[in-house]
Amino acid sequence: MKEYKKCQSCAMPLKKPEDRGTEKNLDKSTMYCKHCYQEGGFSQKNISIDEMKQVVKEKCIEMGMPKLIAVMFAKNIHKLERWKL
Repeated sequence: MKEYKKCQSCAMPLKKPEDRGTEKNLDKSTMYCKHCYQEGGFSQKNISIDEMKQVVKEKCIEMGMPKLIAVMFAKNIHKLERWKL
């Protein structure tokens, strides 16, 4: 199975094993971060693409990213695997 370099739900970089979420058997997820995915399920099951874009934008700004860059980062969330379903 392909191991992604960024979360396929929110686009967070998956640089370290501890950044990754977990499957039902507690193995590290190859696709999702610890914030989006735990024990084989999404943390925010009913979040919409637009809501996720807003969450990502706000988190980027909170981390000190310029607003324009944060908006551009969140803009492509819909292209991630979770949202293609």
